[in-house]
Amino acid sequence: MCGEIFCTDYNMIGYIEPEKRELKFREYDVYNGYYCGLCKEVGETYGQVCRMWLSDDMAFLAMFLGALTDAEDKIKYEHCILHPMKKKPVEVEAQSVKYASDMMMILRGEKFIDDLRDGDKSKWIGKLTGIARKYEKAANLHPAEAKGINDALQTLYGYEVPGKSNVRYMAEAFGKMMEIVFTGYPIAKEQELSIGSFADNLGKWLYMIDVFDDFEDDKKEKRFNPICDLGITDRNRAKDLAEPALYFYLGEILKAYELIEFKKNKDIIDNVVYLGLRRKTEEVLKGKENVKGTDSTEE
Repeated sequence: MCGEIFCTDYNMIGYIEPEKRELKFREYDVYNGYYCGLCKEVGETYGQVCRMWLSDDMAFLAMFLGALTDAEDKIKYEHCILHPMKKKPVEVEAQSVKYASDMMMILRGEKFIDDLRDGDKSKWIGKLTGIARKYEKAANLHPAEAKGINDALQTLYGYEVPGKSNVRYMAEAFGKMMEIVFTGYPIAKEQELSIGSFADNLGKWLYMIDVFDDFEDDKKEKRFNPICDLGITDRNRAKDLAEPALYFYLGEILKAYELIEFKKNKDIIDNVVYLGLRRKTEEVLKGKENVKGTDSTEE
């Protein structure tokens, strides 16, 4: 983590996934439509190489925000660079897809800035892809959100000091960042509080699950990790710290979620929130060696 996210690779790394086996065929097509639509939007707006940073997390953001409106989904079946032989469903008009594309580049830009600060070798990738210019382009479209995201991350960085880290405060800073990402999109005034609370707790859950998921690797590589910084070296002790926090945040996510009104695609979002987040929690708590692979969404 201590170097990557969602917690430190501020571009989301795929913890927010649907339980694909429980999706109906139509739902699966709609979900993939948002995923592929976001991929296409990123490529067209910020360059084809940026598509490699896409994840289920950002597709969820696009679908969640899109579901708050009753605008009809416009799904077309198109070829793409990665799948030239078979047409894929693509959401071609949703404004939430465009917004998620911009947020993805702001988060990726923050990652690049963090790499420069840490002297990380991946800074060269950022330079080669012109990430600074692309970050500036997205930030100029959403200046208030870009500033709020940066402020929240600066607060988080303030705790990334050996001997002074505080997992709860760091999770709160990340939650604030997620609240900004979700509520920066035009939403009904009466929905702002519940959506903000949902995003805040989702961010806290994301931070904690990433910290715990990276615990063994960070310990081995001697990278900063707030759990390691507490002097914890045993995975079971780390789990005792992370597990109650993860389930608490899940509970708070559900409380807020049940107050949100969606105009469409609620069954798909229900799948992610009620099934996907719990499955991912159980999966990470069990440990990588106990998980026999995962199914990933193809664009």
